[in-house]
Amino acid sequence: MMQPPLEEPIRCFVAVDVFAPEITRAIASIGRELVESGLLAKQVDPESFHVTLQFLGEQPKEVVERLKVELSGIRFRPFTVRLSGLGYFPGGGRINVVWVGVQDPSGEMRNLQRAVVERTSKLGLKPDKEFSPHITILRVKGVRNKPKVLEVVERHSKIEFGEVVVDRFKLKRSDLRQEGPRYTDLLVVKSSDS
Repeated sequence: MMQPPLEEPIRCFVAVDVFAPEITRAIASIGRELVESGLLAKQVDPESFHVTLQFLGEQPKEVVERLKVELSGIRFRPFTVRLSGLGYFPGGGRINVVWVGVQDPSGEMRNLQRAVVERTSKLGLKPDKEFSPHITILRVKGVRNKPKVLEVVERHSKIEFGEVVVDRFKLKRSDLRQEGPRYTDLLVVKSSDS
């Protein structure tokens, strides 16, 4: 008797999309400046800018279905975050990722992230690292001119991009491809006022 084919696990994460045309244009412009200054990097598509609330990794389809039910139960009100500052991970002499900072003056994004973790923990999924709200704008392969790149980062380290209203979060699927990840929304949870 033939076994049914095993379903591929789904690589997924919970995130808040950040798309405001004038802000994403400004961020993309700095990304281009960094590449021109000697960063060998792939720019993240501005339409894919997001803040990851929790990375969930590869999960079987039945866990993803249970995640949808758990996450749908989260209630929150719209809130505003401020996008400011530019930096990189992991720090020191290594540049793997360039990010834009996300300021959460009301604490509501942190509250939302805690609510997500509370729900995903019921399914045995724990965050693998401390929550540090940011938007990845460049994935770095190498650096040709580190002093110049660091000078550009330093010059923009306190830049203010503006505010964004958060009125929904999403469970997203991430398909890794040669040209960069492709994200698909699996679930959209809107705020109680949306």
